[in-house]
Amino acid sequence: MNYISAYCTDTGAIKRINQDSLCIKSAAMNGNEYILAAVCDGLGGLSDGETASAFVICTLSEWFEKRLPEMLKEEKNILQIRHDLDDTLHDASDRLNSYAERTGKTLGTTMTALIFLGNQGKIIAAHIGDSRAYMIKNGNAELLTTDHSVIFDEIRSGKLTEEEAAADTRQNQLTRCIGAGLEDVTFDYSILTAEYDTVYMICSDGFVKKITAGEIAAELDPEVITDDDTTERKLAHLTKLCIERDETDNISSLAIKLIERAEKQIAEQRYNS
Repeated sequence: MNYISAYCTDTGAIKRINQDSLCIKSAAMNGNEYILAAVCDGLGGLSDGETASAFVICTLSEWFEKRLPEMLKEEKNILQIRHDLDDTLHDASDRLNSYAERTGKTLGTTMTALIFLGNQGKIIAAHIGDSRAYMIKNGNAELLTTDHSVIFDEIRSGKLTEEEAAADTRQNQLTRCIGAGLEDVTFDYSILTAEYDTVYMICSDGFVKKITAGEIAAELDPEVITDDDTTERKLAHLTKLCIERDETDNISSLAIKLIERAEKQIAEQRYNS
């Protein structure tokens, strides 16, 4: 499982602190490659949102480096791996709440993660909050996650139109997140078939409020995502558009394109020439 990847993160038009955190990590085992990609958006209305998002990214990273290899050696199936990840994320939420009780602070964060399992050709998507994951191919940017927010719930139930939602003042009101004093939180999971010549993009909500799915699909078209540098430039261009359109939230995104080995060699030759 060869891949191209890049990320971009910015404080946005007015904020001084970036409360988003993200990671892209890979590992190889028994000739197979495994990738972790995740974005967390610390809740700006609470104290130390950047601490919460960084903590969850560190938790995911440690799980990927330690627990996942153990389960692969034990030949755990994908549902057992997902269950172990769910236990880890619930523990992270409990630990954030315990820290909040000790310090008098309230910490919370969103999380969207994709775990690419090279041995099975599958992806585990894990999600909570209003960060998002997209799959981009054939000129479309398909949303893979459901926002856990008051606004999205009302759009889905027919109480609000897309136009009304854009002007609604409750944009940042979440119904689910990690921490924030919430107990018994529920994470969304899906198992996807990993597709070549497809771009997978994860972002915080600040990345998508001022640009369209069509613009994302055009900039991150798999045909033009040929190397890491190009991918980074495309994400930076979309981020610039967000800022020019007065996005006040932090803006973070990452993109991964799975490629065949032969295509990877061609891309490397083009980059080195």
